[in-house]
Amino acid sequence: MSRRWYSNRFAFSFILALVAAGAAEGQEKKRYALVIGNSAYQHVGALANPSNDARDLTVRLRSLGFEVDERVDADQRTMEQAADAFVGRLTPGCTALFHYSGHGMQIEQENYLIPVDFELTDEASVKYDAVSASKLHERVAKSGARLNIMVFDACRNNNFSLSRSGGSGLAAMNAARGSFVAFATAPGKTADDNRRGSNGLFTGFLLEALSTPGLKLDEVFNRVRERTFAASGERQLPWTSSSVIGDFYFIPDGTERDLTFVPNDAEVVPVASTPAPPQPRQGGPTGLDLRFSSLIPRTAAVRQSLDQLRATQSARGMGLRGDMAAAAAQLDYNLEVAESNLSDDPGAAKRHLDLAERALEKLEKFLGM
Repeated sequence: MSRRWYSNRFAFSFILALVAAGAAEGQEKKRYALVIGNSAYQHVGALANPSNDARDLTVRLRSLGFEVDERVDADQRTMEQAADAFVGRLTPGCTALFHYSGHGMQIEQENYLIPVDFELTDEASVKYDAVSASKLHERVAKSGARLNIMVFDACRNNNFSLSRSGGSGLAAMNAARGSFVAFATAPGKTADDNRRGSNGLFTGFLLEALSTPGLKLDEVFNRVRERTFAASGERQLPWTSSSVIGDFYFIPDGTERDLTFVPNDAEVVPVASTPAPPQPRQGGPTGLDLRFSSLIPRTAAVRQSLDQLRATQSARGMGLRGDMAAAAAQLDYNLEVAESNLSDDPGAAKRHLDLAERALEKLEKFLGM
C-alpha cells in the first residue's frame, strides 16, 4: 500500500467526518431559488428575452450552490404552484432567491407579476389573475429564511394599461427584515427588453456580476446599476431596497466570510454537476498557453475527486462544503476567462490564471492531493 494512497484515503475519510458533523446545521444553510421567465404572452406581443434570462440565470445560480426551480412561460396556475412549492421548501437559516423576468404592472401602488395567459379586462382581473409581488415577498420573509433576495426585471413596456389606478413601471417596495429587493429600474419607470441581445439589459449585467468572486451582495447590484445606467444612455437606473445586516457573498474571494454568515467549516451546500474540463489549445504555445495547459490535468484530477465526494455526500443527503463549492466555481470561471483572453489580452489571461491556480491549490489541499 502506497503512502500517498493511504494519505488520500485518510483525508477523504476526514472530510466525510467533517461534513457529517456539520450536516444538521448545514442543512439549514441551504440556498434555494425560484426563477421565472415569461416571454410567450398570449394576449399581447411576446417579449424577446425573459425566457433566456430564466435559463441562463438558472445555470449560473446552480453553479453557485443554489437548488433552482426554473419556470419558463408560466401561466397563473403554474406561477402560483411554483411560489407555493418555493415557500414550502424554505427552512430557518437558509438563503432564498426569487428572480422574475417578464411583464409586470402596478395597481394602487401594489405590484403584480403577469402570467403568460393573463388577459386584461379591468382592475379586478389584475388583482385576481396576476401574482402579487408583495404577498410573495411577505411569505418568503415569514418563512424563517435568514436572507431573502427578491429580484424583479418586470418593468418592460407593455400593452397592458388602465386609465386611472394603473401606473407605468412598478411601485417601490420596502424590504422586509433580512431582505434585499432589487428592481431593473427606478419606481414608475420602464426597463429595456434589449432585443439586440440575448438577455434583458439588467439581467445580462447581473449574470456578469454573479461571476465575479469577492463581491458582497450590495456590491453585485451596485455594479449592475452602474453598467445598466451607462449602457442605457442613462435612461434606466436599477433600484434596490435592503434591510440586510451582515455580508453575503455569492462567490467569496478566499479571505472573506462564508456564503451565509456562519463559519466555513459549518457550511454545507449542494452544488451543480461538474462542467467538462477545458481542452488543450491548438497552435503554437506561448508561456501562458503552456501554463494553461499545465493546469488541465490537475483540474481534471480535482474534478474527478470532487465528483466522487459529491456522490458519497449525495447518498447521505449532504452537499459540498460552502467554501469548497465556491472554490470550484472560481476555478471553472477563471479558467474559462483565462482561455478566452490568451490571444487577445495576455494581462487579463495571467490574472485569471493566477486566480484559477489559487482556487485549484485550495481544492487540492482540501482533497489531500
